[in-house]
Amino acid sequence: MRKGPGPAGRAARSAALAGLTAWVLLAGLLLAPPARAAEQLAEAADALAAGPGVWAAEDYEDIDEQALALMRARYAEARTPVRVALLTEEIPEGDAAAEELAARVGEPGVYLVFNEVHTPVSDSPSRAYAWAVADVPVSTEQLSEEMYARVGIPSGHFLLSLPDALDNDLRPAVAATAGAEPFFVDPAVTAAFPELDAALLRDSFAGVPNVRAALVSGLGGDLAEAQAPMLTGLPDDGVAVLIQWEDDGSFAAVFGAGPDVPFDISDLETVIGASAITDLPVREVPQRLALLAALLSPTEVTETARDALAEAPVYVHPGISDWRTGPEELAALGEELAAADPAAGVAFLPHPVLELRAGGTLPSEESALAELVAPDGRNVAVFTVDPYHGGHVRDTSATGDAAFVEAAGWAHGSEAFLGETLTDLLGEMDRLGIAEPAAGGAEPATGGTDDAGLRTAAQILLLAVAALLLPLLARNLTPHGRRARRVRAAARRRGLLAALPAERAAVLLAEAERAARATDEQLIRLGDDLARVPRPAGAAGVRRLQRLRSDYEWVLDVRAHLASREEVGGIRKDIARLRRALGRLPPPTGTSGD
Repeated sequence: MRKGPGPAGRAARSAALAGLTAWVLLAGLLLAPPARAAEQLAEAADALAAGPGVWAAEDYEDIDEQALALMRARYAEARTPVRVALLTEEIPEGDAAAEELAARVGEPGVYLVFNEVHTPVSDSPSRAYAWAVADVPVSTEQLSEEMYARVGIPSGHFLLSLPDALDNDLRPAVAATAGAEPFFVDPAVTAAFPELDAALLRDSFAGVPNVRAALVSGLGGDLAEAQAPMLTGLPDDGVAVLIQWEDDGSFAAVFGAGPDVPFDISDLETVIGASAITDLPVREVPQRLALLAALLSPTEVTETARDALAEAPVYVHPGISDWRTGPEELAALGEELAAADPAAGVAFLPHPVLELRAGGTLPSEESALAELVAPDGRNVAVFTVDPYHGGHVRDTSATGDAAFVEAAGWAHGSEAFLGETLTDLLGEMDRLGIAEPAAGGAEPATGGTDDAGLRTAAQILLLAVAALLLPLLARNLTPHGRRARRVRAAARRRGLLAALPAERAAVLLAEAERAARATDEQLIRLGDDLARVPRPAGAAGVRRLQRLRSDYEWVLDVRAHLASREEVGGIRKDIARLRRALGRLPPPTGTSGD
């Protein structure tokens, strides 16, 4: 009599069967014939039969709604009809998908099909593209040349530069900014984003001489060649800025400047774009233009703030917003401030503009900046703001009564930093008993020496803890939003490279790596210097060092995700910028206090 398998044998057989089943399922997943895009192509053809435009599958990830809106506006006015389908299903090799789309629509024009498909063997989707031309004087070689021209950052977006590459309708308008009308906004930009129009450019640069500016969806061909006509006859103290769509909800800017402009091109790029690799989110374009205008204006930022505080208790520079505190709330907080102390005023001013206009270094005395702003010796607090990607307060300068200066020193805000800082200031003023300006210049009560002593001791303790934790904090306080945008942009560029012929993509990446290696030693030395720098004196100095280390981490991230040779120039400029800022840190505190 044959005996059946025991418990151990049955368990082994079950495990083997389960493993075999898993392999069969995985093999089926990997080896099954790819799904055809017929269903999505049919849906795209139905939508695009109504006219030029773009159709995107709901789960297509490599483009955002703002870019889609701009594409639709641009294609609606282009002379050469362009129809684009963005799919999430497999498409055949070659151009069969675009040819099928053209046949289904049955209208003249250029047809482009892009797809992205997630696979179980990669974190990033695989991508492919196809194109076809039907009864228009366009060749696929033209399409290929325009795609190659868009590799690099900043270089624009292929799907938005293509209409100008085919029709040459925007480049002449951009060139015309060298004439009587120095400002131009692409009608498609205004159609997609109504707040971005020619009036915005004129108003932003009112009173700023010799500025030329163009804001467009995308220019075809070589970017330097497209920009060159803007520079024709540019005065020695003139600036020309070309802003076009780049990627991921953002524009990018390139500059030209005459020899008498007192700022480097990298300074202009940093002010308008947060770094040498410029990044202008749609909603922030008005603020970024205001920052550039303030940098180039013949009027000092502090003078403008002084005049404003003569009329109202709170002034917020037009280049600053926290995107949470509205004008009604600011007005209400200003009324509270005036009621608490009619002599008080508060100004929020852009730190990078002040720093550059001061020659790279702001006054070291904590009251100096506020004294420039304070009208007639009033109590004034100036909060300097890093205005990019949501913004945050960097430093505080205050002048006037001792209690007010102390209150301003403790005022703090986080995400809604405008409203929160003002609310915090009002709370501190109330705590210190500030109700009205002191008569005869006498200092108002400060709440008692015991309270003041405790707060001073607490401040010293916090600074000591910050010094101990600074290396760890610097590694973890990298500006996540900006890093995420750079990572996504690099991923998109790599996706574009993946769609190019393998030999061409390999050549472009190799060129980028060779160029970047020349900066690696500089990056390493800069990192070593940032790690060894002694703790600067004062809370403001500590915050500046934290910011430098955070910015350095971001530059390392850009280097790690390098996707084009053009990015290397931005890395060099960032290294130079961080070097200059490192040299401007306050001297270290004495060893006895460490």
